[in-house]
Amino acid sequence: MSAELLNLTKYTLNEGVYILSKVNDNFENTYLKVREKENRIYSDNELKLLPFASGSNLHKKEWDLRAKSFLRFKEYIKTKNRKLNILDLGCGNGWFCGQLSRSFDHNFYCADVNLTELKQGRKVFNSEQIKFIYADIFNSEISIGLFDIITVNAAIQYFPDLKRLIERILTLINDNGEVHILDSPIYSMSESLNAKKRTMDYYLVLGFKEMAENYYHHTWDELSEFKFETLYYPDSLENKIKRLVLQKDSPFHWIKITK
Repeated sequence: MSAELLNLTKYTLNEGVYILSKVNDNFENTYLKVREKENRIYSDNELKLLPFASGSNLHKKEWDLRAKSFLRFKEYIKTKNRKLNILDLGCGNGWFCGQLSRSFDHNFYCADVNLTELKQGRKVFNSEQIKFIYADIFNSEISIGLFDIITVNAAIQYFPDLKRLIERILTLINDNGEVHILDSPIYSMSESLNAKKRTMDYYLVLGFKEMAENYYHHTWDELSEFKFETLYYPDSLENKIKRLVLQKDSPFHWIKITK
């Protein structure tokens, strides 16, 4: 994979991670403490498996649902008959692109503001096919129209302004490009109020009230001015029937946004 798409060669490397923004570890430090308390800091061996978690993973049931989302997206990518440039924004430890790279010869770019997880991903998925990037998407030199697909996977809740986020990443895809929001909660206005209370209660019990202030509850209204379609409905008739026979699947919509 070429680093020249983003002209990454001009940036500093930190243990294999390209640094496109000034490193700010205030959020990262809190986030990692929360993840540790939740038992979500994974060994390298466990990371290699995700989303197909081992039996010892305390969050295996959750990962089983995320694996179903991943497999749906993998099948979708099979329909593309050309080599793609894919950006995974809010990639964390990079498991999503790491798994995809085992099946596809696409160019993968993993971007986040969590340097610790980026370094782990770079170590575990050490491939020229994947580039790991520390970047604040709003304050990085990324040229417009570079990507065919941008995924935001279980990450929109960490961005305070969903409209601004989508407007920004739409500039980064080409004319036929796609933005995919996966495994991310989106609420009605009434649902969001209850969700905010649940989040605050959760982090208070966990001992990290400040994390609740960095967790945002986005609504369908924020998507209203964009061109989007839903590729997976958790409340479809098929999924309702599956739940009746205890066949659980992701509770989150899969949304595709185009220009």
